[in-house]
Amino acid sequence: MGRAVGMMTTALGAYMTFKMWAEFQDALGEAFGGAWAVIIATVTFLIYQSNKNDKSYESSIGGISSAPNLTKQAMEAENPLPLAFIAGTYLLIIVIFELLLGLV
Repeated sequence: MGRAVGMMTTALGAYMTFKMWAEFQDALGEAFGGAWAVIIATVTFLIYQSNKNDKSYESSIGGISSAPNLTKQAMEAENPLPLAFIAGTYLLIIVIFELLLGLV
């Protein structure tokens, strides 16, 4: 069940990222024109991704700092994930986000 929640979280993150970048590019297009919007959005994305990769690399150098006695399976057995609640919450987030974008 943990894999399903991970997949839903990944899908929600990708959806929100694509929608935000589209809105960002539309706003830039209105201010600077279409061609400049693509250039500015691409450069901004590359800088963001580079900084994100640097932080990820720096945190991975520190080593593994988790408790050795607790495994993922043991934690999931003790606390089962409410899959329907999580899916409903993610769907609600998408609906609210679409409604807000529709009002703007």
